[in-house]
Amino acid sequence: MSYPFRATAAIRSVANTPLRMSYLTRLPKTELILTILCFALILGIPQVGVIGAFILVFAYIRRSKARPLLLNSMRFVQPLSWLKAIAVSAVLGVAIELFVETLFNPLVEKTTNTPIDLTQVDFKNNIFIYAGWVIVGFILGGLLEEILFRGFLLTRVFALFSNASTGNIIGLLSTSIIFGMCHAYQGWSGVLSTGFIGIILGIVLLIKQNLWYSILTHGFINLTGLTILYLNYYDTLRTLLF
Repeated sequence: MSYPFRATAAIRSVANTPLRMSYLTRLPKTELILTILCFALILGIPQVGVIGAFILVFAYIRRSKARPLLLNSMRFVQPLSWLKAIAVSAVLGVAIELFVETLFNPLVEKTTNTPIDLTQVDFKNNIFIYAGWVIVGFILGGLLEEILFRGFLLTRVFALFSNASTGNIIGLLSTSIIFGMCHAYQGWSGVLSTGFIGIILGIVLLIKQNLWYSILTHGFINLTGLTILYLNYYDTLRTLLF
């Protein structure tokens, strides 16, 4: 018996559902091909490709004869406590977004000399449009992207390597790079910003061993960012330390 991430004893200790070693030590060829195809779609046609890749992964999960084992390998299982998962994720999401907006993004924008392009987000001073964006942020950003990038792709890349540390590093970097690239419409600063957030969300999955923490944290990151924009605090936070 083992766990989907053969990392450290500390990480193993927080996992609660065992897996058969045979599934972990040999990535099914179908999943290898699907992983490569997802990478190609996302890099080839970033925004549309993400939707296409998710549809492929979703269809594969639906048709899998070993769905419980597959979902467990993705750590897509019910948390031991929903209240704890929501509370921890809310704190993480707000903290991560505030750190990114006040420190990381200003540094990135100074380095690239280009601001993050957020022109696609326009609330028109309408709270209903804001609410719509929040829903999209949780469903599209939180649920869809986390199932694809962290739940499926990160765990499949990890399974390619016998060395846990190598698998962790390459899995985190590769999935975070393509996660950043699919936000290329925000400019290079946006790519670096979202790529950095992708690394953090991947680390959340590795530590908590439950995809719902990554999903909810991602959702709260989006909620915090959208609220900052809606309340017109974006420029204030960017210039708070610089």
